[in-house]
Amino acid sequence: MKKWTAIPVILIAVGIALCAGCTGTDSSSATPAATAQTTAAAATMTAEPTMNSDLIPGPTNLPEDKYQVGVGVDKDAVYGTISVEFRGGMGQNFVNSIMVDCYYAEGGHETKELSADRVGDTVTFDGGQKTQDRIKVTVTYDGSIGSYVIYDSLIPHKEIIPMTK
Repeated sequence: MKKWTAIPVILIAVGIALCAGCTGTDSSSATPAATAQTTAAAATMTAEPTMNSDLIPGPTNLPEDKYQVGVGVDKDAVYGTISVEFRGGMGQNFVNSIMVDCYYAEGGHETKELSADRVGDTVTFDGGQKTQDRIKVTVTYDGSIGSYVIYDSLIPHKEIIPMTK
């Protein structure tokens, strides 16, 4: 008995599905304004958020060991200030310049120079407390040694954990 009631239900469902496919109008007769509105609505619905291309770190490369120098990068948890410090190294006598680029999450960019003559020299940037900013450090050496990007990374914000009672 149940078998005979299931067959008509399936046939009705298939018939409804076949009829539902061709009930629209010809799109060539639509007005250009209607077509533009439909296209604009489809474009806004499928748009995905994109990351600022300046916030994508690139590759880093290091010179030979005898030319390497180090930097320290730190982001203040309270104010979002980013500090970059020159820490010296075996190659510090060969360094011509150290350029530090800060790419802000809001789209801005700022460049400062670290003194290669003083270990401990620091530059600061006003990063965002709740954003990720990118720091890129490029060291240029004297003569034919070349130029190297020794650091290129997003500086993450630190999560603030609310106090519980």
